Amino acid sequence: MNTLLLKEKLHQYIDDSDDKLLKIMYAIAKEYNEDDSIEDADVILLDARKEKRLSGESKLYSWAEAKRNIKY
Repeated sequence: MNTLLLKEKLHQYIDDSDDKLLKIMYAIAKEYNEDDSIEDADVILLDARKEKRLSGESKLYSWAEAKRNIKY
């Protein structure tokens, strides 16, 4: 099914739906759109951390060092 036909069918479902279906479709659309923005923010944060690590600004720890630092 092509995108145009899919959109037309979805619009028809929305026009003919009851409150329950509308709330479900709204929740799905909202969650889908919010996930994208969170994902973008996470990518930006990870890129910044990567740059700090590559430049030597931040330090990496071995598992043994991390456990030792956490305990004390």
